[in-house]
Amino acid sequence: MSTQKLIDKLTSWPVTLTVCLLIVLGTLTVKLWPRTVPFDQCSVAYQTYASQPGIRAAFIKDYRINDTVRVDVTLLEAQTDSAWTMLQTNFNVPIIPEEYRELVACSNSVDFWLASKDNPKDRTDTIISHNDIIVMSRQMLTICICHIENKHQAIAIMNKETHDLKTSKTIKK
Repeated sequence: MSTQKLIDKLTSWPVTLTVCLLIVLGTLTVKLWPRTVPFDQCSVAYQTYASQPGIRAAFIKDYRINDTVRVDVTLLEAQTDSAWTMLQTNFNVPIIPEEYRELVACSNSVDFWLASKDNPKDRTDTIISHNDIIVMSRQMLTICICHIENKHQAIAIMNKETHDLKTSKTIKK
């Protein structure tokens, strides 16, 4: 086969189109392929609750809070009332008196607080790096654990949550 015929075949429209299609498919595969973190690299909270019945657990590595701050986050969502009761007990969530429950159920409010990395029931450690930020929504039955390492991350999370509350609409179940 002559060199000219080989060049003609390689530069034909079907070959060029096939190569372009393969490049696009390869790029989409890389971009859309699900990224998972190995179980042993997930947070202790995720490892604890991932197999609990009635709880959907997710671990998000390097969740973007703003342009400069990223934190690891564990999200726990109760699927049943008993699972929600267990999460409230395990995270030392105050029980709302019966007369206020309907009011709280209709609001889109969230609570957030610092809790010890070692024991989420303990809220007494004043050294910021020894804590995680817990963000809880009673309406959505979720507890979000933001695994912070410094004060800058804590301030960014509190600013984001406050901003989200101010701009969000009430969620109807």
